[in-house]
Amino acid sequence: MKRRIYIYQEALSEEIISLFESIGENITIEQQEPDLLTILDQDYYNPEPIDLVSFHELIEEDFGGEVTIFISPYMEEDFVLGSAIKEFLKELPHGVFFFDDVITYCILRQKTDLKQLILEYIRSKVNQEVIHTVREFIENDLNSSLSAKRLYMHRNTLNYRIDNFIEATHINVKSFKGANAIYMLYKF
Repeated sequence: MKRRIYIYQEALSEEIISLFESIGENITIEQQEPDLLTILDQDYYNPEPIDLVSFHELIEEDFGGEVTIFISPYMEEDFVLGSAIKEFLKELPHGVFFFDDVITYCILRQKTDLKQLILEYIRSKVNQEVIHTVREFIENDLNSSLSAKRLYMHRNTLNYRIDNFIEATHINVKSFKGANAIYMLYKF
């Protein structure tokens, strides 16, 4: 399992580059541009993974740099939306962003091209029936019992479909951020 971490700063400082070079043996710099650092993280099985949110705080406090970080989900294959999101990083405020965060900002910034890519990605991972189930679950305030009743299905079937969606898309619709991202993606 691997993921890519994209670090954007207007003029990437040498201190930040050397900081990420020394993180660990399973985290390597894959590509370096004047304003973007791409890191390959293969540290999935580490019981104590690196806390990149704390790293972001460290960078801003100690180096005084405003940095935007996107952390793609851990996957066996490459995350197909990584390059499209990499281009969108420059428009995001400074901070640490995960896939569900990017979806929300994509909708708020009215990025129709990126929205279409995200919708295609979801459709490629799960069928329309699962998407409908997840949308109904979100519309019913994440209430499994009510959603199952309205969909005329057993609650275990509903939960199975939701778990299937989460595993396939890497968007946790059982959390507020994930549910909000999918709600906005299909509503606006």
